[in-house]
Amino acid sequence: MSTLQFGSQEWQVAYAAAIRVLRDPHRADDAAQDAMIRAYRRQSTFSGRGSFHGWLRRIARNCALSIVRRAAEQREIPSSDDLANSGAACAADDPVENVAGNQLARCLGRGLNELNELDQIAFTERYLNGTSERELGALLHVSTNAAKQRAFRARRSIRQHVTAAGWHGPRRRAA
Repeated sequence: MSTLQFGSQEWQVAYAAAIRVLRDPHRADDAAQDAMIRAYRRQSTFSGRGSFHGWLRRIARNCALSIVRRAAEQREIPSSDDLANSGAACAADDPVENVAGNQLARCLGRGLNELNELDQIAFTERYLNGTSERELGALLHVSTNAAKQRAFRARRSIRQHVTAAGWHGPRRRAA
């Protein structure tokens, strides 16, 4: 097998795949760099059955998803409560809430790891990056309804994982 070529076109393919998942140029740059290194080191595993760019895209998406998982485990991704209370006191002010929040983030990260690749992308794009259902469908190359279903199933799976770990949503007050 001949040596594969790694140039600016391949860099653009890797970066485009990473930016779709991360929506952050700096993190996408890191993911693309990791993808290029991994692809170069593992070029002997490329079977040639599909396109080289498709193979590289999968590697870049996986690198980007790894960054998302690490961020969730390290509590870098703000929760919806954090976003809603962005003007209020931070949860880190209360050590008990901070520990609970970090444990929940690790639990979410483990739940995300248990999803298949397309469900990880659907969950990350829809619920963490705020991608519309139509855009998600285009990203996954499926219909809008199929994208909506995939995102819903991913959310339900993560909810079941988190609930099984003993976490329950915020308690609602009786009206």
